[in-house]
Amino acid sequence: MAQIIFKHLTVDQIRDASGIYSGTNIQSKYKANERRFEGNGKIVGDQNLLQHNKHLIIKRPDCRGK
Repeated sequence: MAQIIFKHLTVDQIRDASGIYSGTNIQSKYKANERRFEGNGKIVGDQNLLQHNKHLIIKRPDCRGK
């Protein structure tokens, strides 16, 4: 088995299904769920600039009754 030793580790961001584990670890029943709604729609023209933009996502009613 390989052994990796870091003298220093800096983490700027942890996203999605990422994780940091130190020492002896056993991951059991590890699960990640994600729902992402994002977008700007359509921007047409030359030299457009978006600043301080905000988005509103309106969830459609679920046709299955949930």
